[in-house]
Amino acid sequence: MTTPAITVQPGATVAEAAWLACLSRLKRLPVVDHEGHLVGTVLRHALLDALVGDDGLRAEIEAVVRSRAPEAADTVRLSVHAGNVTLTGSAGGTDVARMAAEIRKIDGVKEVTDRLIAV
Repeated sequence: MTTPAITVQPGATVAEAAWLACLSRLKRLPVVDHEGHLVGTVLRHALLDALVGDDGLRAEIEAVVRSRAPEAADTVRLSVHAGNVTLTGSAGGTDVARMAAEIRKIDGVKEVTDRLIAV
């Protein structure tokens, strides 16, 4: 615990709160109102996930597709919206169910809709 406590107010931006949490090496950042009363806690990884967003998640998923199905990297299409992933296209010679299961394990992925065709 630090003294004085390092806190953030509810009106702070995600970028400000993430910067403060990382700079202070805090895993949890207390959120206090204007009177200093605790109103919640935000986790550093949640802040960083919000900053990375769907673009960062998409890059991680593309890496899984390239490693699991290098021959199908050009035929598998994916869309990512708010952590929901949709896979479409074809993935020849690939264990599609195993690839989708690996994608589900990525932090930030909420749901995977698998519309891939194994050819």
